[in-house]
Amino acid sequence: MSLLAPWFLWGALAIAAPVIFHLIRKSARDRMPFSSLMFLRPTPPRVTRKPRLENWLLLLLRCLCLLLLALAFSRPFFAKKAPDASLNAEEKQIILLVDSSASMRREGVWEKAISVADKYIKKTTPADQLSIVTFDRQPHALFSFTEWTGWAAAERPALAKQRLQATSPGWLGTQLGLALTSAAEKFMEDSAITKGARSREIVLISDLQEGAKLDGLQGHDWPAGVKVIVERIDLGAKSNAGIGVATDGGSANDASRAVRVRVTNAKDSNVEKFRLSWEVPGKSINPTNGLDIYLPAGQTRAFSIARPEEITHFGQITLTGDEVDFDNKSYYAEAENQHLKVAWLDAGPANDPEKLRYYIDRVFLGTERREIKIISPETNAPISPELLKDVSLAIIPGTLAADNARIVKDWLTSGKSALFIVNDAQSALTLSAITGLEGISASEAAGGFALLNEIDFSHPLFGAFSDPRFSDFSHIHFWKHRKMEFPSGASIRSLAKFDDGSPALAQIAVGKGTLLILASGWNPGDSQLAVSSKFPPFMQTLLDWSGSVVPAQYQFSTGDRIPSPTSEKVEWLKPDGKKESTAGGKSFEATDVPGIYTATFEGKSRKYAVNVPLDESKTTALSPDQLAGMGVPMKFTAEVAASTITQDPQTLQNSELEKRQKIWRWVILGVLVLTIAEVFLSGWLIRRPRTVEAIA
Repeated sequence: MSLLAPWFLWGALAIAAPVIFHLIRKSARDRMPFSSLMFLRPTPPRVTRKPRLENWLLLLLRCLCLLLLALAFSRPFFAKKAPDASLNAEEKQIILLVDSSASMRREGVWEKAISVADKYIKKTTPADQLSIVTFDRQPHALFSFTEWTGWAAAERPALAKQRLQATSPGWLGTQLGLALTSAAEKFMEDSAITKGARSREIVLISDLQEGAKLDGLQGHDWPAGVKVIVERIDLGAKSNAGIGVATDGGSANDASRAVRVRVTNAKDSNVEKFRLSWEVPGKSINPTNGLDIYLPAGQTRAFSIARPEEITHFGQITLTGDEVDFDNKSYYAEAENQHLKVAWLDAGPANDPEKLRYYIDRVFLGTERREIKIISPETNAPISPELLKDVSLAIIPGTLAADNARIVKDWLTSGKSALFIVNDAQSALTLSAITGLEGISASEAAGGFALLNEIDFSHPLFGAFSDPRFSDFSHIHFWKHRKMEFPSGASIRSLAKFDDGSPALAQIAVGKGTLLILASGWNPGDSQLAVSSKFPPFMQTLLDWSGSVVPAQYQFSTGDRIPSPTSEKVEWLKPDGKKESTAGGKSFEATDVPGIYTATFEGKSRKYAVNVPLDESKTTALSPDQLAGMGVPMKFTAEVAASTITQDPQTLQNSELEKRQKIWRWVILGVLVLTIAEVFLSGWLIRRPRTVEAIA
């Protein structure tokens, strides 16, 4: 039996009190009246026996009560027998999981991690199998169990240390959950090598910073026998704050040209006042163009900092007043304006509210960063390939001449998108010419108004309306619509239907392109679509979905992919001066360094900003208990070289055992039983007959 609080056993010294009280005897006895003592000779009392303990059973009960009380307060428990160390030293598989994320770049942290890993490497025996895996956003194996066993036993420690020292922390975020689960699965992948192992351990060497992602840990099915040992690296409390650009700055026409930035201050930080300032290599910035900010520890806030005139297309925002500087710089790249073209393939009037074109000019309104231009062919002029050049979306309101239909078909086949409105029976001929399908027919639907039914909310065009709050289209009345019939075997996807079962919106492939077919118009004579709240977001989604519009993003985190700005070959210049090239349409993936990346293509250049993830600035350490609470099979060990766990692991384990066993309850029950027995015994002793002595 072990004791969690053995110092309470000093209370057992209280048993001296009842022993002393039992030794103290009163000299006075019961007196009996006597008539006269005048004829008796006085004699002094004689001591016939030495003081001795009386009622020893009562004394024993009282002493036991005090002893059991002291034992209960010392919280006894039965400790589990420790496994035989000789068994643990044989056939052990160890994965050293070393954090190499951006937060490990803090001064002295990586060096300490290397020294902790080296201690585990040196402790290995010839029977052990070792693998080292570093991780940031993804795990990276330095060497596997197979490679370890292929080395000579005497050379293993030196070769393993050499591999580890050749690495260094990068600038990426921390996916701790992915790293732990991947390391656990590695035991299963190498089951042929690890078969028969008595012990499987994952030694996590990390700063365990609060910003680490723990996705995938909750509910993970851990392989049997795998234990995780946490070695938390901490070189002492240092205040840390980080900065990241939140949004693009204003345009050149914006007087303030403000840029929104987010600043986070770690929970254990003791600094609350900072300053934001602009920097550009090779340029002198007025020092007054800065911003003093106040940010309490543990908070993240957004601030707007004005962009000085010297900052044109890109720049750097620096945070000063912080003790740790790996995350004190954030890079900014100005977003470029988009110039989009929508082709309206009809020469009709644009200001007639009874016509379709009237609503197109009003639904495609541009923004500060997005200019949308509506173009149309001249009256009686044919549609030319030059007109459709650089067009993002074409809208075809009815019939086209045969030559125009052929040009539109060629344009669609190259991978473009268009919307065709069926406004009469003759529209079927144009549809056949554009799609190449024979047998398409259209007829005016009879009866009253129609409503939309069976909408495919899984399609990107209706994805924004999939929420039940926005999915109600029943208030849109279609006064007229056309029933479309397509040849059997045609690959047509129905995106929405009318309540009579005929297609309302259908999608058909034309070569590499896509043609959408709408069986009714949005003009007041056909429907209420143009005056409904669904029309503007639907048309904007249609423009984005057309494929010609790539969402422009200029701010990225390290490790993110930068979408290709063109379909041609792109030359990339990284902040460290390295150059790479990507094929047309392929994303650039080598964003491993923060800074400004320059893409050169088609005689133009475009700049992108890549920054350290802001979560890496949350350097307050997590407790290993949080991992245990998410189901990670922890193993506490006394050999925690760099851990700063608030309590000793063995103490935590003993406390857990004591809480489960609760032996103190039974001890208290024993005290109550002894107390009751002492009460009854004391009462019996008081009531028993006593010998009366006469005092002469």
